[in-house]
Amino acid sequence: MKSTAVFLALVLSLSGCLSEEKAYGNAAGYGRSYHSPVEIVIPSNAPSITQQFRRIEDNEHYGLDVHAPIGTPVLAAAGGEVIKSYWGPAYGNQIEILHPADSSGKTSRTRYVHLEDRVAGVGDQVKRGEQIGTLGITGFLSSGFPHLHFETLYRGTSIVHSADDPNLYWVDGEGQITCYDPRKHDYLSTDKFVLIYPVPCK
Repeated sequence: MKSTAVFLALVLSLSGCLSEEKAYGNAAGYGRSYHSPVEIVIPSNAPSITQQFRRIEDNEHYGLDVHAPIGTPVLAAAGGEVIKSYWGPAYGNQIEILHPADSSGKTSRTRYVHLEDRVAGVGDQVKRGEQIGTLGITGFLSSGFPHLHFETLYRGTSIVHSADDPNLYWVDGEGQITCYDPRKHDYLSTDKFVLIYPVPCK
């Protein structure tokens, strides 16, 4: 019991340090074991990425983690239909969006995990940049650390076979994290699967 309390205190203290010193404009590295790291350019006003996508046997992380305060709006990274909106013990509140087929004829999905609240429900048609929920710490795999775990399932449905690094699909190009701007991003063609950052930039 004592060790659990110490662990939680450590996590909360790390969260506090990150909130004050590195809350914006920072992106965690991929680590030496990642086979194809992406060079990241993150705007100084974008909430920081604390963990990158990785596909390593026995140490997978099928998305990226964005750190921001609890209650921060979570945005649809691309338009589509909400096909899942539910709570589960491991990942807490989560939403999955099915996006229209691109020029390949295949659909892709995005998944938003550890939400505090879900605003969008199954069957809702959402636009790119529309709020679908709020960032939280729900589910025991959140480790008590406020963040959005954001996944991209590119041209498929399987987390094991279709999960891909979201950093490959930003609107402004590979590795170019793109903050949502309705003046530029509301009218994007769906011929190519592209994403905006799933939380607002300040």
